[in-house]
Amino acid sequence: MKEIICAVGILLAAFTVFAIDSDISDKDFISLAHSSIKADSITFCTFEDIRFAQYNNEEGNSVFFIISSDFSKPVGYEGFTNVGISLDNAGKVLSVKILSSEDTPSFVKRVKRKWFLNQFIGYSENKNITMITGATKTCKAVKISIEESVEKFVPVIEFINQENDFNKKKISLTKKSKSTIKIIAI
Repeated sequence: MKEIICAVGILLAAFTVFAIDSDISDKDFISLAHSSIKADSITFCTFEDIRFAQYNNEEGNSVFFIISSDFSKPVGYEGFTNVGISLDNAGKVLSVKILSSEDTPSFVKRVKRKWFLNQFIGYSENKNITMITGATKTCKAVKISIEESVEKFVPVIEFINQENDFNKKKISLTKKSKSTIKIIAI
């Protein structure tokens, strides 16, 4: 049985300890999520040792926030660049943000340009990303980091979507039926 463990946080709430081997502490992960996500309520979760934040956007749709260092650490010219990635319920990239970097500051400054990062919105594997001359290695590392993170996280979204569909059907059955239905947690 797969299990999703969540702790609901309302702005800077207490954190739950997650079993993740990452350079970023759980407390820092929560701070990064709060600074990257503009939402009143954020749910912090783990799924088979994968941590993420989940919240609803203005339309009420689920959005997931992950950090690339939990999934991938390709090195650019001189170091790794950590990226915050927001994904929709279908696993499409909604936004990316450079969170920190050990790479050459002048290269990272170029990679932080909005036009470069916006290329990843709606990202899919076959999408061609224009690299920045003079920061090609850093660009490629950021691209690989986003690709690998999304690839590893999409199965989590798919599982959550299946669970949500199953739970909606259970609720629908209970509301429509006149007889008593005992719902047993699976």
